[in-house]
Amino acid sequence: MKRHQTRAKCVIVGAGFAGAATAYHLTQMGLEEVLILEQEAIAGMHASGRNAAMVRQVVADEPIAALAREGAAFLRRLPQDWPLETSFKQGGAFLLGEQRALAQLEQAVGRARQAGVPAEWWPLGRIKQRLPVLRGSPAAGGIWSPTDGVIDIHNLLHGYLRLAITRGAEVRYCSRVEQVIVRAGKVCAVQTEAEEIETELIVNAAGAWAGEFARLAGATPIALTAYRRHLFITAPCNWTGSDWPIVWDLSHEIYFRPEAGGLLLSPGDETAHPPTSPATDPAALEMLADKVAHCFPALSDLPIRNGWACLRTMAPDRRFVIGWDPKLAGFFWVAGLGGHGVTVSYSVGRLAANLILRKTAFSTAVELAPERFHSPAQT
Repeated sequence: MKRHQTRAKCVIVGAGFAGAATAYHLTQMGLEEVLILEQEAIAGMHASGRNAAMVRQVVADEPIAALAREGAAFLRRLPQDWPLETSFKQGGAFLLGEQRALAQLEQAVGRARQAGVPAEWWPLGRIKQRLPVLRGSPAAGGIWSPTDGVIDIHNLLHGYLRLAITRGAEVRYCSRVEQVIVRAGKVCAVQTEAEEIETELIVNAAGAWAGEFARLAGATPIALTAYRRHLFITAPCNWTGSDWPIVWDLSHEIYFRPEAGGLLLSPGDETAHPPTSPATDPAALEMLADKVAHCFPALSDLPIRNGWACLRTMAPDRRFVIGWDPKLAGFFWVAGLGGHGVTVSYSVGRLAANLILRKTAFSTAVELAPERFHSPAQT
């Protein structure tokens, strides 16, 4: 079949938060002919549209925490030209931990406060006064982060895309890249079933498919792994509060937050999964029941109304992969956001755009660069 011939200065593969926010910043900085190729019929069909919508700033790994703080500040106060009504409910978050985790949590509080996040350490007794439903929790205490919250992920994602389109970008859906054409170690074009697009710049924002896409292109092999995680929603209940904060027990990896008159909960499960739409596993609901009974016994009788699974994609060291590929010229990574994609969307997009256009150096860029996975033998 003869393919239609086109050209773009930048081809972004993936219209999730990584790709959409990168396009938003590239077009804001003046780059023209930005083309987003999305393999699905809609944006946000996978991780970007199926996550818990939580904005969390206190993170143990400082390079990620810095991006989370910047991203959260943007989300709390979207610009006046934001094209869609995008609610941000600043209910705060409790990040709980058992006695063995106290030192690490207290260090995270100190770093957050030094960076301007109004985080505090609370003993469990004080937390239970604020949220009596936590009676029976095995935690010793937790971090109170009052400026965390929950955001409308769908209007956030489509806001990035709409503003990028307003500035000249284009999104093509149902466009899966089948081949990357490389000459003399440089990107020259990509091919979909319908067209060949000449370009010297590809942004790999393919989410769970980022590792596969890099192999297709002949870029540096990075062992990105997609992990399945389940989310469940309870039936509405007259004793749960819509003003409750996010509660995340970090020692046992279980969290909940208000949703639709009930609660959204996750057992924090993490099972390696191929890059496809994941089916739900009944074992995850059993895991949730066991963790709720141990960590939040007051919630044990809440009936589950619905559940689904999504994928979180991570590099081996669980840091983001952002930067130029050391092996293939013209190939740029924005991948491995591992469940932080909502919070860091703005800051990751800005970092990526600045690196692509070579406008600014960032201290975090070296720590997140793909070069950390490259060995001379791969050249």
